[in-house]
Amino acid sequence: MEPSSSNKEIRIKGIPASPGIAIGSVLVLSGDSIKVDSNSITPDQIDAQIAKLMQAIEKSKIDLIELREKAEQSFGETDAQIFDTHNLMLDDDLIIQEAIKRIRERLETADNAYFQAVSQFESYLAHTEDEYLRARTSDLVDIKRRVIRHIQGKPVFSFALLENPVIVVAQELTPSDTVNFKRDKILASATELGGRTSHAAIMSRSLKVPSIVGLGSALQALETGDQVIVDGNKGWVIAHPSLQTIAIYEKQRREFAVYQAKLGHIRDLPAKTRDGKKIELSANIEFPEEAQTIGEDGANGVGLYRTEYLFLTRKELPSEEEQYREYARIVQIMGDQPIIIRTLDVGGDKLPTSIKIAPEDNPFLGVRGLRLYLPFVDVFKTQLRAILRASAKGQVRLLLPMITTVSEIKFCKEILAEVKEDLRRGQIPFEENLPVGATIEVPSAAIIADIIAAECDFLSIGTNDLIQYTLAVDRGNENLAYLYQAYNPAILRLIREVIEKGHQQTVWVGMCGEMASDPLATMILIGLGLDEFSVSPISIPLIKEIIRRVDYTECEGLAETVLKCQSVEEVKAVLRTILKQKFEDLLYCQIIAETNQD
Repeated sequence: MEPSSSNKEIRIKGIPASPGIAIGSVLVLSGDSIKVDSNSITPDQIDAQIAKLMQAIEKSKIDLIELREKAEQSFGETDAQIFDTHNLMLDDDLIIQEAIKRIRERLETADNAYFQAVSQFESYLAHTEDEYLRARTSDLVDIKRRVIRHIQGKPVFSFALLENPVIVVAQELTPSDTVNFKRDKILASATELGGRTSHAAIMSRSLKVPSIVGLGSALQALETGDQVIVDGNKGWVIAHPSLQTIAIYEKQRREFAVYQAKLGHIRDLPAKTRDGKKIELSANIEFPEEAQTIGEDGANGVGLYRTEYLFLTRKELPSEEEQYREYARIVQIMGDQPIIIRTLDVGGDKLPTSIKIAPEDNPFLGVRGLRLYLPFVDVFKTQLRAILRASAKGQVRLLLPMITTVSEIKFCKEILAEVKEDLRRGQIPFEENLPVGATIEVPSAAIIADIIAAECDFLSIGTNDLIQYTLAVDRGNENLAYLYQAYNPAILRLIREVIEKGHQQTVWVGMCGEMASDPLATMILIGLGLDEFSVSPISIPLIKEIIRRVDYTECEGLAETVLKCQSVEEVKAVLRTILKQKFEDLLYCQIIAETNQD
Protein backbone atom coordinates (compact mmCIF):
# COMPACT_ATOMS: atom_id res chain seq x y z
CA MET A 1 0.00 0.00 0.00
CA GLU A 2 1.34 3.41 -0.99
CA PRO A 3 0.48 6.50 1.01
CA SER A 4 -0.94 9.51 -0.81
CA SER A 5 1.68 12.18 -1.46
CA SER A 6 -0.86 14.96 -1.91
CA ASN A 7 -3.19 14.35 1.00
CA LYS A 8 -2.49 14.96 4.65
CA GLU A 9 -3.02 12.13 7.13
CA ILE A 10 -6.51 12.25 8.68
CA ARG A 11 -7.52 10.43 11.88
CA ILE A 12 -11.20 9.78 12.68
CA LYS A 13 -12.25 8.32 16.05
CA GLY A 14 -15.15 5.91 16.38
CA ILE A 15 -16.34 3.04 18.56
CA PRO A 16 -14.43 -0.25 18.19
CA ALA A 17 -17.01 -2.93 17.33
CA SER A 18 -14.83 -5.84 16.16
CA PRO A 19 -11.09 -6.12 16.88
CA GLY A 20 -8.21 -6.33 14.44
CA ILE A 21 -6.20 -4.12 12.10
CA ALA A 22 -6.70 -3.73 8.34
CA ILE A 23 -4.78 -1.71 5.74
CA GLY A 24 -6.20 -1.24 2.24
CA SER A 25 -8.31 0.68 -0.25
CA VAL A 26 -11.72 2.14 0.57
CA LEU A 27 -15.06 1.38 -1.05
CA VAL A 28 -17.47 4.16 -0.05
CA LEU A 29 -21.12 3.11 -0.18
CA SER A 30 -23.17 6.24 -0.69
CA GLY A 31 -25.24 5.41 -3.72
CA ASP A 32 -27.77 3.06 -2.13
CA SER A 33 -29.81 5.73 -0.36
CA ILE A 34 -33.58 5.46 -0.69
CA LYS A 35 -35.33 7.97 -2.95
CA VAL A 36 -39.13 7.87 -3.13
CA ASP A 37 -41.74 9.43 -5.36
CA SER A 38 -43.42 12.28 -3.50
CA ASN A 39 -45.96 12.96 -6.26
CA SER A 40 -49.64 12.34 -5.47
CA ILE A 41 -51.65 9.60 -7.12
CA THR A 42 -55.23 9.81 -8.37
CA PRO A 43 -58.07 7.98 -6.56
CA ASP A 44 -58.36 5.42 -9.35
CA GLN A 45 -54.70 4.39 -8.70
CA ILE A 46 -55.22 3.53 -5.02
CA ASP A 47 -55.91 -0.19 -5.45
CA ALA A 48 -52.99 -0.62 -7.86
CA GLN A 49 -50.59 1.10 -5.43
CA ILE A 50 -51.77 -1.06 -2.52
CA ALA A 51 -51.32 -4.17 -4.68
CA LYS A 52 -47.81 -2.99 -5.61
CA LEU A 53 -46.98 -2.58 -1.91
CA MET A 54 -48.23 -6.04 -0.95
CA GLN A 55 -46.39 -7.67 -3.89
CA ALA A 56 -43.16 -5.94 -2.82
CA ILE A 57 -43.58 -7.25 0.74
CA GLU A 58 -44.09 -10.79 -0.59
CA LYS A 59 -41.02 -10.50 -2.84
CA SER A 60 -39.03 -9.27 0.17
CA LYS A 61 -40.08 -12.36 2.11
CA ILE A 62 -38.71 -14.55 -0.69
CA ASP A 63 -35.43 -12.59 -0.49
CA LEU A 64 -35.25 -13.23 3.25
CA ILE A 65 -35.59 -16.99 2.76
CA GLU A 66 -32.49 -16.92 0.55
CA LEU A 67 -30.61 -14.62 2.92
CA ARG A 68 -31.50 -16.82 5.88
CA GLU A 69 -30.12 -19.91 4.14
CA LYS A 70 -26.93 -18.05 3.26
CA ALA A 71 -26.56 -16.75 6.82
CA GLU A 72 -27.08 -20.22 8.27
CA GLN A 73 -24.31 -21.61 6.06
CA SER A 74 -21.90 -18.76 6.82
CA PHE A 75 -22.70 -17.91 10.45
CA GLY A 76 -24.87 -20.66 11.93
CA GLU A 77 -28.50 -21.01 12.96
CA THR A 78 -28.52 -18.26 15.61
CA ASP A 79 -27.25 -15.50 13.32
CA ALA A 80 -29.60 -16.74 10.59
CA GLN A 81 -32.52 -16.05 12.93
CA ILE A 82 -31.87 -12.33 12.41
CA PHE A 83 -33.85 -12.74 9.20
CA ASP A 84 -36.71 -14.37 11.08
CA THR A 85 -36.91 -11.09 12.97
CA HIS A 86 -36.94 -9.23 9.66
CA ASN A 87 -39.83 -11.39 8.50
CA LEU A 88 -41.77 -10.46 11.63
CA MET A 89 -41.07 -6.80 10.94
CA LEU A 90 -42.29 -7.22 7.36
CA ASP A 91 -45.55 -8.65 8.72
CA ASP A 92 -45.99 -5.86 11.28
CA ASP A 93 -49.64 -4.94 10.82
CA LEU A 94 -49.19 -1.46 12.31
CA ILE A 95 -46.66 -0.53 9.62
CA ILE A 96 -48.64 -2.12 6.77
CA GLN A 97 -51.93 -0.55 7.80
CA GLU A 98 -50.29 2.86 8.27
CA ALA A 99 -48.84 2.64 4.73
CA ILE A 100 -52.22 1.58 3.28
CA LYS A 101 -53.94 4.39 5.17
CA ARG A 102 -51.50 6.91 3.69
CA ILE A 103 -52.17 5.58 0.18
CA ARG A 104 -55.96 5.78 0.65
CA GLU A 105 -56.26 9.04 2.60
CA ARG A 106 -53.22 11.06 1.48
CA LEU A 107 -52.99 9.65 -2.04
CA GLU A 108 -49.30 8.86 -1.57
CA THR A 109 -47.43 6.48 -3.85
CA ALA A 110 -46.73 3.01 -2.45
CA ASP A 111 -42.99 3.65 -2.01
CA ASN A 112 -43.53 7.01 -0.29
CA ALA A 113 -46.30 5.65 1.96
CA TYR A 114 -44.16 2.70 3.09
CA PHE A 115 -41.14 4.95 3.55
CA GLN A 116 -43.09 7.30 5.82
CA ALA A 117 -44.75 4.47 7.79
CA VAL A 118 -41.46 2.72 8.58
CA SER A 119 -39.68 6.02 9.27
CA GLN A 120 -42.08 6.75 12.15
CA PHE A 121 -40.93 3.62 13.97
CA GLU A 122 -37.33 4.21 12.94
CA SER A 123 -37.38 7.70 14.47
CA TYR A 124 -38.73 6.32 17.75
CA LEU A 125 -35.93 3.74 18.00
CA ALA A 126 -33.22 6.16 16.93
CA HIS A 127 -34.02 8.59 19.75
CA THR A 128 -34.35 6.11 22.59
CA GLU A 129 -31.68 6.05 25.29
CA ASP A 130 -31.31 2.27 25.09
CA GLU A 131 -28.36 1.15 22.94
CA TYR A 132 -29.98 -2.14 21.96
CA LEU A 133 -33.09 -0.39 20.65
CA ARG A 134 -31.03 2.20 18.76
CA ALA A 135 -29.12 -0.64 17.13
CA ARG A 136 -32.39 -2.07 15.77
CA THR A 137 -32.83 0.94 13.47
CA SER A 138 -30.49 -0.74 10.99
CA ASP A 139 -32.95 -3.65 10.77
CA LEU A 140 -35.78 -1.27 9.90
CA VAL A 141 -33.57 0.49 7.33
CA ASP A 142 -32.76 -2.91 5.83
CA ILE A 143 -36.45 -3.81 5.46
CA LYS A 144 -37.46 -0.36 4.23
CA ARG A 145 -34.75 -0.38 1.58
CA ARG A 146 -35.66 -3.87 0.39
CA VAL A 147 -39.42 -3.29 0.07
CA ILE A 148 -39.01 0.07 -1.64
CA ARG A 149 -36.49 -1.34 -4.12
CA HIS A 150 -39.04 -4.00 -5.05
CA ILE A 151 -41.79 -1.38 -5.41
CA GLN A 152 -39.49 0.60 -7.70
CA GLY A 153 -38.12 -2.45 -9.51
CA LYS A 154 -34.50 -1.55 -8.72
CA PRO A 155 -31.69 -3.95 -7.68
CA VAL A 156 -30.01 -3.77 -4.28
CA PHE A 157 -26.19 -3.65 -4.10
CA SER A 158 -24.58 -6.93 -2.97
CA PHE A 159 -21.09 -7.46 -1.57
CA ALA A 160 -21.13 -10.86 -3.25
CA LEU A 161 -20.28 -9.02 -6.50
CA LEU A 162 -16.96 -7.62 -5.23
CA GLU A 163 -13.85 -8.73 -7.11
CA ASN A 164 -11.03 -7.09 -5.12
CA PRO A 165 -10.42 -6.80 -1.33
CA VAL A 166 -11.70 -3.50 0.10
CA ILE A 167 -12.37 -1.65 3.32
CA VAL A 168 -16.08 -0.81 3.31
CA VAL A 169 -17.12 2.65 4.49
CA ALA A 170 -20.83 3.44 4.71
CA GLN A 171 -23.35 5.47 6.62
CA GLU A 172 -24.65 2.19 8.07
CA LEU A 173 -24.46 -1.52 7.28
CA THR A 174 -27.46 -3.80 7.54
CA PRO A 175 -27.63 -7.56 8.18
CA SER A 176 -28.42 -8.04 4.48
CA ASP A 177 -25.12 -6.31 3.70
CA THR A 178 -22.98 -8.29 6.12
CA VAL A 179 -24.48 -11.69 5.27
CA ASN A 180 -22.74 -11.28 1.90
CA PHE A 181 -19.37 -10.42 3.44
CA LYS A 182 -16.52 -12.62 2.23
CA ARG A 183 -13.48 -12.60 4.52
CA ASP A 184 -11.11 -12.54 1.52
CA LYS A 185 -12.92 -9.53 -0.02
CA ILE A 186 -13.90 -7.44 3.04
CA LEU A 187 -10.79 -6.39 4.94
CA ALA A 188 -12.71 -4.22 7.42
CA SER A 189 -15.76 -2.00 7.77
CA ALA A 190 -16.33 1.49 9.15
CA THR A 191 -19.70 3.22 9.53
CA GLU A 192 -20.95 6.66 10.48
CA LEU A 193 -23.85 5.22 12.49
CA GLY A 194 -24.50 2.06 14.47
CA GLY A 195 -23.44 0.59 17.80
CA ARG A 196 -21.63 -2.44 19.15
CA THR A 197 -24.92 -4.29 19.61
CA SER A 198 -26.16 -3.85 16.03
CA HIS A 199 -26.64 -7.10 14.12
CA ALA A 200 -24.09 -5.94 11.54
CA ALA A 201 -21.47 -5.46 14.28
CA ILE A 202 -22.22 -8.89 15.74
CA MET A 203 -21.86 -10.56 12.37
CA SER A 204 -18.57 -8.71 11.79
CA ARG A 205 -17.27 -10.14 15.06
CA SER A 206 -18.46 -13.60 13.99
CA LEU A 207 -16.45 -13.25 10.77
CA LYS A 208 -13.54 -11.68 12.67
CA VAL A 209 -13.64 -8.68 10.34
CA PRO A 210 -12.26 -5.51 12.01
CA SER A 211 -15.10 -3.02 12.42
CA ILE A 212 -15.62 0.52 13.73
CA VAL A 213 -19.00 2.23 14.20
CA GLY A 214 -20.14 5.72 15.18
CA LEU A 215 -17.56 7.58 13.06
CA GLY A 216 -19.82 10.53 12.32
CA SER A 217 -18.12 12.33 9.45
CA ALA A 218 -16.36 9.36 7.83
CA LEU A 219 -18.13 9.57 4.46
CA GLN A 220 -17.30 13.24 4.04
CA ALA A 221 -13.60 12.63 4.63
CA LEU A 222 -13.15 9.55 2.42
CA GLU A 223 -13.54 8.66 -1.24
CA THR A 224 -13.50 5.30 -2.99
CA GLY A 225 -9.89 4.34 -3.70
CA ASP A 226 -8.41 6.21 -0.72
CA GLN A 227 -5.86 4.25 1.28
CA VAL A 228 -6.79 3.82 4.95
CA ILE A 229 -5.93 1.96 8.13
CA VAL A 230 -8.75 0.60 10.30
CA ASP A 231 -7.73 -0.02 13.91
CA GLY A 232 -10.61 -2.06 15.32
CA ASN A 233 -8.80 -2.42 18.64
CA LYS A 234 -8.82 1.27 19.53
CA GLY A 235 -11.47 2.63 17.15
CA TRP A 236 -9.34 4.70 14.74
CA VAL A 237 -9.70 5.14 10.98
CA ILE A 238 -6.56 6.72 9.51
CA ALA A 239 -6.89 8.09 5.97
CA HIS A 240 -3.89 8.85 3.73
CA PRO A 241 -1.45 7.37 6.28
CA SER A 242 2.20 8.34 6.15
CA LEU A 243 4.94 5.76 5.55
CA GLN A 244 5.81 5.92 9.25
CA THR A 245 2.19 5.28 10.30
CA ILE A 246 1.91 2.37 7.86
CA ALA A 247 5.07 0.81 9.29
CA ILE A 248 3.74 1.14 12.85
CA TYR A 249 0.43 -0.50 11.97
CA GLU A 250 1.99 -3.24 9.86
CA LYS A 251 3.96 -4.19 12.96
CA GLN A 252 0.80 -4.03 15.12
CA ARG A 253 -1.09 -6.15 12.61
CA ARG A 254 1.58 -8.87 12.80
CA GLU A 255 1.58 -8.65 16.60
CA PHE A 256 -2.21 -8.95 16.69
CA ALA A 257 -2.08 -12.07 14.50
CA VAL A 258 0.43 -13.62 16.91
CA TYR A 259 -1.76 -12.55 19.86
CA GLN A 260 -4.84 -14.22 18.35
CA ALA A 261 -2.91 -17.40 17.59
CA LYS A 262 -1.62 -17.55 21.18
CA LEU A 263 -5.06 -17.14 22.69
CA GLY A 264 -6.77 -19.48 20.23
CA HIS A 265 -5.14 -22.59 21.69
CA ILE A 266 -6.63 -22.06 25.16
CA ARG A 267 -10.28 -22.13 24.08
CA ASP A 268 -10.96 -25.58 25.54
CA LEU A 269 -8.57 -25.31 28.49
CA PRO A 270 -9.92 -24.59 31.99
CA ALA A 271 -9.77 -21.12 33.55
CA LYS A 272 -7.46 -22.20 36.37
CA THR A 273 -4.46 -20.52 38.01
CA ARG A 274 -1.05 -22.20 37.95
CA ASP A 275 -1.46 -23.29 41.57
CA GLY A 276 -4.87 -24.86 40.93
CA LYS A 277 -7.47 -22.20 41.80
CA LYS A 278 -10.43 -22.78 39.47
CA ILE A 279 -12.35 -19.74 38.21
CA GLU A 280 -15.70 -19.86 36.44
CA LEU A 281 -15.40 -17.79 33.25
CA SER A 282 -18.67 -17.05 31.48
CA ALA A 283 -20.12 -14.52 29.06
CA ASN A 284 -22.49 -11.57 29.24
CA ILE A 285 -24.97 -11.62 26.38
CA GLU A 286 -27.63 -9.14 25.32
CA PHE A 287 -29.66 -11.21 22.89
CA PRO A 288 -29.84 -14.75 21.46
CA GLU A 289 -27.62 -14.15 18.45
CA GLU A 290 -24.58 -13.96 20.74
CA ALA A 291 -25.14 -17.35 22.39
CA GLN A 292 -24.00 -19.30 19.33
CA THR A 293 -20.38 -18.12 19.38
CA ILE A 294 -19.40 -17.75 23.03
CA GLY A 295 -18.30 -21.39 23.20
CA GLU A 296 -15.83 -20.68 20.42
CA ASP A 297 -14.30 -17.98 22.64
CA GLY A 298 -13.86 -20.41 25.55
CA ALA A 299 -16.75 -19.38 27.83
CA ASN A 300 -18.17 -21.75 30.40
CA GLY A 301 -21.81 -20.78 29.94
CA VAL A 302 -23.66 -17.47 30.26
CA GLY A 303 -23.09 -15.44 33.41
CA LEU A 304 -25.60 -12.74 32.50
CA TYR A 305 -28.39 -12.93 29.95
CA ARG A 306 -30.18 -9.58 29.82
CA THR A 307 -33.85 -10.00 28.93
CA GLU A 308 -34.76 -6.33 28.42
CA TYR A 309 -34.74 -6.44 24.61
CA LEU A 310 -37.92 -8.58 24.67
CA PHE A 311 -39.75 -5.72 26.37
CA LEU A 312 -38.08 -2.71 24.78
CA THR A 313 -38.44 -3.61 21.10
CA ARG A 314 -42.23 -3.62 20.99
CA LYS A 315 -45.28 -1.61 21.98
CA GLU A 316 -47.02 -4.45 23.83
CA LEU A 317 -45.79 -6.76 26.58
CA PRO A 318 -44.29 -10.06 25.37
CA SER A 319 -46.50 -13.04 26.15
CA GLU A 320 -45.42 -15.94 28.32
CA GLU A 321 -45.17 -18.15 25.26
CA GLU A 322 -42.98 -15.67 23.36
CA GLN A 323 -40.63 -15.35 26.33
CA TYR A 324 -40.55 -19.10 26.88
CA ARG A 325 -39.57 -19.77 23.26
CA GLU A 326 -36.76 -17.24 23.44
CA TYR A 327 -35.36 -18.47 26.77
CA ALA A 328 -35.70 -22.14 25.80
CA ARG A 329 -33.85 -21.49 22.54
CA ILE A 330 -30.83 -20.06 24.36
CA VAL A 331 -30.91 -22.77 27.05
CA GLN A 332 -30.86 -25.44 24.35
CA ILE A 333 -27.96 -23.73 22.57
CA MET A 334 -25.98 -23.79 25.83
CA GLY A 335 -26.62 -27.53 26.34
CA ASP A 336 -25.26 -28.63 29.71
CA GLN A 337 -23.56 -25.29 30.40
CA PRO A 338 -25.13 -22.92 32.94
CA ILE A 339 -27.06 -19.81 31.93
CA ILE A 340 -27.97 -17.04 34.36
CA ILE A 341 -31.14 -15.26 33.26
CA ARG A 342 -31.65 -11.84 34.82
CA THR A 343 -35.26 -10.80 35.24
CA LEU A 344 -36.48 -7.56 33.72
CA ASP A 345 -34.17 -4.68 34.62
CA VAL A 346 -35.66 -1.48 33.23
CA GLY A 347 -36.27 2.03 34.47
CA GLY A 348 -33.82 4.89 34.69
CA ASP A 349 -33.00 5.65 31.04
CA LYS A 350 -34.99 2.75 29.55
CA LEU A 351 -38.64 1.99 30.07
CA PRO A 352 -40.89 -0.10 27.80
CA THR A 353 -43.79 1.75 26.18
CA SER A 354 -45.99 -1.09 27.46
CA ILE A 355 -45.28 -0.19 31.10
CA LYS A 356 -46.57 3.16 32.26
CA ILE A 357 -45.17 4.85 35.35
CA ALA A 358 -45.49 8.46 36.44
CA PRO A 359 -42.65 10.79 35.41
CA GLU A 360 -39.87 10.93 38.01
CA ASP A 361 -37.52 13.77 38.92
CA ASN A 362 -34.63 11.32 39.31
CA PRO A 363 -35.46 8.04 37.54
CA PHE A 364 -32.09 6.45 38.39
CA LEU A 365 -33.14 6.65 42.03
CA GLY A 366 -36.72 5.78 41.22
CA VAL A 367 -38.81 2.84 40.05
CA ARG A 368 -36.25 0.70 38.27
CA GLY A 369 -35.12 -2.91 38.34
CA LEU A 370 -36.82 -5.03 40.99
CA ARG A 371 -38.75 -2.01 42.29
CA LEU A 372 -40.95 -2.29 39.21
CA TYR A 373 -42.21 -5.74 40.24
CA LEU A 374 -44.45 -4.60 43.10
CA PRO A 375 -46.73 -2.34 41.01
CA PHE A 376 -46.47 -4.69 38.01
CA VAL A 377 -46.48 -8.08 39.70
CA ASP A 378 -48.30 -9.77 36.80
CA VAL A 379 -45.45 -8.82 34.45
CA PHE A 380 -42.99 -10.38 36.91
CA LYS A 381 -45.09 -13.55 37.28
CA THR A 382 -45.36 -14.00 33.52
CA GLN A 383 -41.59 -13.77 33.13
CA LEU A 384 -40.99 -16.17 36.02
CA ARG A 385 -43.35 -18.72 34.44
CA ALA A 386 -41.45 -18.51 31.14
CA ILE A 387 -38.05 -18.84 32.84
CA LEU A 388 -39.19 -21.75 35.02
CA ARG A 389 -40.55 -23.60 31.99
CA ALA A 390 -37.24 -23.07 30.15
CA SER A 391 -35.37 -24.37 33.22
CA ALA A 392 -36.66 -27.87 32.44
CA LYS A 393 -34.39 -27.87 29.37
CA GLY A 394 -31.02 -27.01 30.90
CA GLN A 395 -28.90 -25.46 33.65
CA VAL A 396 -30.84 -22.25 34.34
CA ARG A 397 -30.13 -19.87 37.21
CA LEU A 398 -32.30 -16.86 38.10
CA LEU A 399 -30.79 -13.45 38.87
CA LEU A 400 -32.73 -10.60 40.51
CA PRO A 401 -31.63 -7.01 39.73
CA MET A 402 -31.32 -3.88 41.85
CA ILE A 403 -31.64 -5.48 45.30
CA THR A 404 -31.50 -2.92 48.11
CA THR A 405 -33.09 -4.75 51.07
CA VAL A 406 -33.50 -8.35 52.19
CA SER A 407 -37.30 -7.94 52.21
CA GLU A 408 -37.16 -7.52 48.43
CA ILE A 409 -35.49 -10.92 48.09
CA LYS A 410 -38.16 -12.49 50.29
CA PHE A 411 -40.92 -10.85 48.26
CA CYS A 412 -39.49 -12.25 45.02
CA LYS A 413 -39.10 -15.72 46.51
CA GLU A 414 -42.73 -15.66 47.65
CA ILE A 415 -43.88 -14.80 44.12
CA LEU A 416 -41.57 -17.50 42.73
CA ALA A 417 -43.12 -20.06 45.10
CA GLU A 418 -46.63 -19.05 43.93
CA VAL A 419 -45.66 -19.47 40.29
CA LYS A 420 -44.06 -22.86 40.98
CA GLU A 421 -47.22 -24.08 42.68
CA ASP A 422 -49.31 -22.92 39.75
CA LEU A 423 -47.05 -24.82 37.32
CA ARG A 424 -47.27 -27.95 39.50
CA ARG A 425 -51.06 -27.79 39.39
CA GLY A 426 -50.89 -27.58 35.62
CA GLN A 427 -48.36 -30.44 35.53
CA ILE A 428 -45.94 -28.22 33.61
CA PRO A 429 -42.30 -29.35 34.08
CA PHE A 430 -39.66 -27.04 35.58
CA GLU A 431 -36.54 -27.26 37.73
CA GLU A 432 -37.74 -27.44 41.34
CA ASN A 433 -34.38 -26.37 42.77
CA LEU A 434 -33.83 -23.40 40.45
CA PRO A 435 -30.87 -21.44 41.93
CA VAL A 436 -31.74 -17.84 42.79
CA GLY A 437 -29.16 -15.06 43.00
CA ALA A 438 -29.06 -11.36 43.84
CA THR A 439 -27.28 -8.61 41.95
CA ILE A 440 -25.20 -6.48 44.30
CA GLU A 441 -25.10 -3.06 42.68
CA VAL A 442 -26.04 -0.55 45.39
CA PRO A 443 -24.08 0.23 48.58
CA SER A 444 -26.87 -0.90 50.93
CA ALA A 445 -26.84 -4.39 49.38
CA ALA A 446 -23.05 -4.55 49.61
CA ILE A 447 -23.11 -3.64 53.30
CA ILE A 448 -25.68 -6.35 54.14
CA ALA A 449 -24.39 -8.87 51.60
CA ASP A 450 -24.19 -11.55 54.30
CA ILE A 451 -27.92 -11.18 55.11
CA ILE A 452 -28.84 -11.19 51.43
CA ALA A 453 -26.56 -14.17 50.76
CA ALA A 454 -28.36 -16.16 53.45
CA GLU A 455 -31.49 -15.91 51.28
CA CYS A 456 -29.75 -16.76 47.99
CA ASP A 457 -27.76 -19.42 46.16
CA PHE A 458 -25.24 -16.96 44.68
CA LEU A 459 -24.36 -13.26 44.42
CA SER A 460 -23.37 -11.34 41.28
CA ILE A 461 -21.65 -7.97 41.61
CA GLY A 462 -22.86 -5.38 39.09
CA THR A 463 -19.96 -2.94 39.15
CA ASN A 464 -21.40 -0.49 36.61
CA ASP A 465 -24.11 0.69 38.99
CA LEU A 466 -22.18 -0.07 42.17
CA ILE A 467 -19.55 2.48 41.12
CA GLN A 468 -22.24 4.99 40.11
CA TYR A 469 -24.21 4.77 43.32
CA THR A 470 -21.24 4.51 45.68
CA LEU A 471 -19.42 7.51 44.22
CA ALA A 472 -22.62 9.50 43.49
CA VAL A 473 -21.61 9.87 39.83
CA ASP A 474 -23.94 9.61 36.83
CA ARG A 475 -21.98 7.20 34.63
CA GLY A 476 -23.53 8.77 31.53
CA ASN A 477 -22.36 12.30 32.40
CA GLU A 478 -19.24 13.04 30.36
CA ASN A 479 -18.44 16.04 32.58
CA LEU A 480 -18.04 13.69 35.55
CA ALA A 481 -16.27 10.86 33.73
CA TYR A 482 -13.11 11.57 35.73
CA LEU A 483 -14.98 10.62 38.93
CA TYR A 484 -16.35 7.32 37.61
CA GLN A 485 -13.52 5.25 39.05
CA ALA A 486 -13.56 1.46 39.09
CA TYR A 487 -10.26 1.48 41.00
CA ASN A 488 -11.32 3.89 43.70
CA PRO A 489 -10.25 2.37 47.05
CA ALA A 490 -13.87 2.60 48.27
CA ILE A 491 -15.02 0.38 45.39
CA LEU A 492 -12.26 -2.17 45.91
CA ARG A 493 -13.07 -2.41 49.62
CA LEU A 494 -16.80 -2.83 48.93
CA ILE A 495 -16.05 -5.65 46.47
CA ARG A 496 -13.89 -7.36 49.10
CA GLU A 497 -16.72 -7.07 51.65
CA VAL A 498 -19.28 -8.60 49.28
CA ILE A 499 -17.04 -11.55 48.44
CA GLU A 500 -16.13 -12.21 52.09
CA LYS A 501 -19.74 -11.94 53.27
CA GLY A 502 -20.96 -14.21 50.49
CA HIS A 503 -18.37 -16.82 51.39
CA GLN A 504 -19.37 -16.58 55.06
CA GLN A 505 -22.79 -17.85 53.98
CA THR A 506 -21.18 -20.50 51.73
CA VAL A 507 -22.52 -19.04 48.48
CA TRP A 508 -20.36 -18.33 45.45
CA VAL A 509 -19.81 -14.76 44.30
CA GLY A 510 -19.47 -13.63 40.70
CA MET A 511 -19.15 -10.34 38.85
CA CYS A 512 -21.14 -9.35 35.76
CA GLY A 513 -20.14 -5.67 35.49
CA GLU A 514 -17.64 -4.23 33.02
CA MET A 515 -14.85 -4.40 35.60
CA ALA A 516 -14.78 -8.19 35.16
CA SER A 517 -13.83 -7.68 31.48
CA ASP A 518 -10.93 -5.36 32.32
CA PRO A 519 -7.58 -7.23 32.26
CA LEU A 520 -6.17 -4.57 34.54
CA ALA A 521 -8.52 -5.86 37.28
CA THR A 522 -8.20 -9.61 36.77
CA MET A 523 -5.43 -10.33 39.26
CA ILE A 524 -7.01 -8.14 41.96
CA LEU A 525 -10.38 -9.85 41.61
CA ILE A 526 -8.78 -13.30 41.77
CA GLY A 527 -6.89 -12.22 44.86
CA LEU A 528 -10.06 -10.93 46.49
CA GLY A 529 -11.56 -14.39 46.08
CA LEU A 530 -14.01 -13.80 43.21
CA ASP A 531 -15.42 -17.17 42.10
CA GLU A 532 -16.89 -16.26 38.72
CA PHE A 533 -16.11 -13.70 36.01
CA SER A 534 -18.91 -12.93 33.54
CA VAL A 535 -17.39 -10.85 30.77
CA SER A 536 -18.06 -9.54 27.28
CA PRO A 537 -17.49 -12.39 24.79
CA ILE A 538 -14.60 -10.63 23.10
CA SER A 539 -12.72 -10.44 26.42
CA ILE A 540 -12.94 -14.15 27.27
CA PRO A 541 -9.67 -15.42 25.68
CA LEU A 542 -7.57 -12.65 27.22
CA ILE A 543 -9.06 -12.97 30.71
CA LYS A 544 -8.60 -16.74 30.56
CA GLU A 545 -4.97 -16.38 29.48
CA ILE A 546 -4.25 -14.05 32.42
CA ILE A 547 -5.94 -16.45 34.85
CA ARG A 548 -3.85 -19.36 33.56
CA ARG A 549 -0.56 -17.44 33.87
CA VAL A 550 -0.82 -16.37 37.50
CA ASP A 551 -0.71 -17.98 40.95
CA TYR A 552 -3.59 -17.47 43.32
CA THR A 553 -1.14 -16.67 46.12
CA GLU A 554 0.52 -13.85 44.17
CA CYS A 555 -2.92 -12.44 43.33
CA GLU A 556 -3.79 -12.43 47.04
CA GLY A 557 -0.59 -10.45 47.70
CA LEU A 558 -1.43 -7.95 44.95
CA ALA A 559 -4.95 -7.49 46.34
CA GLU A 560 -3.53 -6.77 49.80
CA THR A 561 -1.18 -4.19 48.28
CA VAL A 562 -3.82 -2.25 46.33
CA LEU A 563 -6.26 -2.28 49.25
CA LYS A 564 -3.69 -0.23 51.16
CA CYS A 565 -3.49 2.39 48.39
CA GLN A 566 -5.06 5.75 49.12
CA SER A 567 -5.99 6.86 45.60
CA VAL A 568 -6.97 5.63 42.16
CA GLU A 569 -3.64 6.84 40.79
CA GLU A 570 -1.69 4.69 43.26
CA VAL A 571 -3.78 1.62 42.44
CA LYS A 572 -3.35 2.03 38.69
CA ALA A 573 0.37 2.64 38.98
CA VAL A 574 0.75 -0.70 40.77
CA LEU A 575 -1.44 -2.51 38.24
CA ARG A 576 0.21 -1.06 35.15
CA THR A 577 3.60 -2.10 36.44
CA ILE A 578 2.43 -5.68 37.04
CA LEU A 579 0.67 -5.79 33.67
CA LYS A 580 3.75 -4.74 31.73
CA GLN A 581 6.05 -7.04 33.68
CA LYS A 582 3.96 -10.20 33.39
CA PHE A 583 2.01 -9.81 30.14
CA GLU A 584 4.23 -7.82 27.82
CA ASP A 585 3.44 -10.18 24.92
CA LEU A 586 -0.31 -9.70 25.16
CA LEU A 587 -1.20 -6.80 22.92
CA TYR A 588 -4.57 -6.06 24.49
CA CYS A 589 -2.99 -5.79 27.92
CA GLN A 590 -0.71 -3.09 26.62
CA ILE A 591 -3.66 -1.28 25.03
CA ILE A 592 -5.49 -1.33 28.36
CA ALA A 593 -2.37 -0.11 30.17
CA GLU A 594 -2.07 2.79 27.71
CA THR A 595 -5.76 3.76 27.83
CA ASN A 596 -5.91 3.70 31.64
CA GLN A 597 -3.49 6.59 32.02
CA ASP A 598 -6.24 9.01 33.17
